[in-house]
Amino acid sequence: MESSNLIRWGGLAAVVAGALFVIINLTTVLILGLGQGQLELLVRTVLSPVAGALLLLGLVGLYARQLEVVDIVGLIGFLLAFFGTVLALAGNVWASMLGYLGWALFGVSSWQARIYPPTAAILLVIGAVLTAPFSAFVVNRLGDILVYAGIGASTIFGIAIAWLGFALFTGRDEEARRAA
Repeated sequence: MESSNLIRWGGLAAVVAGALFVIINLTTVLILGLGQGQLELLVRTVLSPVAGALLLLGLVGLYARQLEVVDIVGLIGFLLAFFGTVLALAGNVWASMLGYLGWALFGVSSWQARIYPPTAAILLVIGAVLTAPFSAFVVNRLGDILVYAGIGASTIFGIAIAWLGFALFTGRDEEARRAA
């Protein structure tokens, strides 16, 4: 299989990961409204590891596509996002914040590289920056408003991941690069 096909499949992994995170967030909002904490835990326990693994595969594909044009900020963003996400899947809240910092840097480098649609890269930065501080609130349930704000921020992040992955999988990253 050619490397370009593997990179495209990384885009599909990012689309599915982003969609799963949005589904997890919507399910969480519905369940919190109904007061069914055990059901939310079951949904998160089943879907989160799958979404996290696909997110890592998607990140590798997204980075590989722009590898030749990003600078050191892109590399640092990729490494922080990758290792922060891996450690966050193990339940480390501080690693999660570090991972979101990496995603924000990755979004900045993607915006500068103009490989992906600029709006998607900006949305990734916004989603990552907003999700980072709220990730601890969602985990620890510190106040309903903060939990809902964190869910909203995480939904923005998931949409951005899915959008970037869609651009990569369908080849629309090529169109964005040519337009720039």
